[in-house]
Amino acid sequence: MHLDLTYRNIQATDALKDRAERKFRKVSKHLREPIEAHLVLRVEKHRHMAEATVAASGDVFKAHEESADMYTTIDGLMNKLERVVRRHRERKIDRAHSGSGDASDGFSALKSEADENEA
Repeated sequence: MHLDLTYRNIQATDALKDRAERKFRKVSKHLREPIEAHLVLRVEKHRHMAEATVAASGDVFKAHEESADMYTTIDGLMNKLERVVRRHRERKIDRAHSGSGDASDGFSALKSEADENEA
């Protein structure tokens, strides 16, 4: 797991870095290695904004959040990112489990009807 932080118009502090890393660990539990993440924290006037781009095992996830406080922004961003990643993982699992049955195929039912008509 590699997390790269970029600060724009804001002082880089250990507290912000620790908060982002701690919250990102929750997101990384749902991803497979290698994980490359880029987080941009910036301030424009009174708006605190955060953008994240995460690349993991061939998939790319992006999220954006803004609020009046940087810690709240980081929390909201990581919640959004976790939701996106979790939903992607669940969809992937559902797709893998869905097409395995013969009865749900539809083709096998047509094939058996054709065999009965021939007899």
